[in-house]
Amino acid sequence: MLDRAQLKREAKEINRSAHVSACLFALIYLAITFILQALDDYVSGDVVAYMQKNFSEIPVPQFLLHAEFPTAVVLFVSIAVTLLCFILEAGWALYLLGVRRGETMGYGTLFDGFSFAGKLILLNLLMTIFIALWSMLFVIPGIIASYRYRFAVYNLCENPELGVMEALSMSKAQTAGYKGQLFVLDLSFIGWLLLSSLTMGILLIWVAPYYEQTKVGYFQQIKREKNIGYFPGNETNDTPHASEPFDPERS
Repeated sequence: MLDRAQLKREAKEINRSAHVSACLFALIYLAITFILQALDDYVSGDVVAYMQKNFSEIPVPQFLLHAEFPTAVVLFVSIAVTLLCFILEAGWALYLLGVRRGETMGYGTLFDGFSFAGKLILLNLLMTIFIALWSMLFVIPGIIASYRYRFAVYNLCENPELGVMEALSMSKAQTAGYKGQLFVLDLSFIGWLLLSSLTMGILLIWVAPYYEQTKVGYFQQIKREKNIGYFPGNETNDTPHASEPFDPERS
């Protein structure tokens, strides 16, 4: 059983010790993703449709009214935004992982995922497909699948030379027996997330680094306990790495 309280305290200390403020980094990450999502909603007309449905008594601002974009443009923007968010999410993960190692992670880290964008996009697409397929059986299998692949992005960020299927298989082996604890971890942050919604998301600037760094703490602790994963700076460690394909049966 992982010590959730200890890992949460550790996450707070790590964020406070970061050379580049975790809150400022989170602010930039959240602001960019918000702008991208807003662009997608604007082009697709979702903002206008939402306001007309839920706030019919309030006039729609003039700048939101526009001629309907061609379907090809709407589709292109939607896909582009989704793929960019995959890459930015990896940059956020790279920052969190680096800070935990005591490294100075600059704001440019947010865009470091572009160096292995192809793998990140393929990884996220496969995760989306696998989770969707499991969800077709029932809701619960889909939720279990989402926890099964929770560490896949972390694995690829720590070692971009990994194959996409290796990162997925590694996550599957790492989370085996820990999905329940990961679920409880998420439940323990519901209060913070609800408070964040009451502050129009402003509180997320602090909550997001706290929550995400705690998840990274779980990832690192489980890696150590199972000896499954990549340990940067320790090439002699008997763990899978780029030149050694991961085999779940060895764990």
